[in-house]
Amino acid sequence: GKSKADEAEKRGIDKGIEQNRQQNAQAVEQAERSAKAKEAAAEKKIREAESKLAEAGLDMITLEMDSAGAGMQLDLAAAAGMKVLAVLAPYTDRTLLEDVDFEKVDELVLRFKAHPALYGWHICDEPGIKRIPMLKAVKEHIEALDGAHPVYINLNPLGSINALGTDFYRDYIDTFVRECNFQLLSYDCYPTMQWGMVNWWYMCNEAVLEVTRRYAIPFWAFAATCWIDREGPLNMHEKPSLENVRLQINTNLAYGAQVMQYFTIRDFGGTSLAPFMNNSQWTEAYDVLKEANLEMKRREVVFAGCKVLATRFICQTPFGARPLLKGDLPAAISSVQSDRTALVSMLDNNGCEYVVVVSTSPSETTGVSVDFASGVDYIDRAGNTVSQSPGTKVFALDPGDMLVFRCL
Repeated sequence: GKSKADEAEKRGIDKGIEQNRQQNAQAVEQAERSAKAKEAAAEKKIREAESKLAEAGLDMITLEMDSAGAGMQLDLAAAAGMKVLAVLAPYTDRTLLEDVDFEKVDELVLRFKAHPALYGWHICDEPGIKRIPMLKAVKEHIEALDGAHPVYINLNPLGSINALGTDFYRDYIDTFVRECNFQLLSYDCYPTMQWGMVNWWYMCNEAVLEVTRRYAIPFWAFAATCWIDREGPLNMHEKPSLENVRLQINTNLAYGAQVMQYFTIRDFGGTSLAPFMNNSQWTEAYDVLKEANLEMKRREVVFAGCKVLATRFICQTPFGARPLLKGDLPAAISSVQSDRTALVSMLDNNGCEYVVVVSTSPSETTGVSVDFASGVDYIDRAGNTVSQSPGTKVFALDPGDMLVFRCL
């Protein structure tokens, strides 16, 4: 039989095993509590961020789908009434087709294509024309899996001419739209520099207007809302101010932009100023973004779904654009003149004609004289309508601002 010593040893072993089991169970329970606490904290942070974005009138975000919390973020976006442009670029933004991670692409597209928050799939940023065959193949592959959501590629501006692969900017964007059968045209240009305005921005927008008309697709524009203080060309950009953000938004609207994209909302590592910094602080750049974006939304009746009839310039005409002639204006307005260069856009929206005059300066006030041949409504920043009697009226156009007239 077993001795008392053996029994005591067994009891000791059993006790040790039970203690280890209890300790392991406690460790697992603690780890689960910690994970839940971290998830709850992350969810709270995302909810707070989405609430601030919604407060500023924003209704879509980009989300990298390599994030472990992508599913939760999509759920929270849906709950907040926001859409998500899902970024697949870590797996699709390649030089060669054989380098594309189609296995990961398939996994993500099939997993999230039915999610109510999904708007579309972002596969590449600023490609050159030589990558069209690869990107076309990736786009068609995704569309075969999900034909309900657009595939998005953001194109280069003219300033990246060495990366375009063509001699003319119009050829670059036209070739991409034609070959890839785009459902929208997006490109980025951040024109407000410390030394002045980028002089080829208007030429880019003229080319974009021509191509979007030709293929009957919407224009998605960008405005810079961050500042990067580091060596290199990017730190030559101006810090975001209400005036220069307004100028970017209003100019793009005058060229028919249907979606305004902002680069960027959050600090991405090298940013000195962004609306949201990684220390969880909302900055003065957020206040600028909010005011400028809400101003745009208050006048969306003018621009949402509009058709651009013509874009012209007064005082001086930038390279690649055309001067305003009397016959360009609708009958209700006989002339528009200014003491500084200004953009004049003629729009049609739901049978109403509009004339929009946009400042080209982020720092100087522009005097604008308008001759009204008949009754016209002026639509101010708040969306209020003010009737204008026939005759001449002089307006002080603030830096980056615009005048919006509806012809009766």
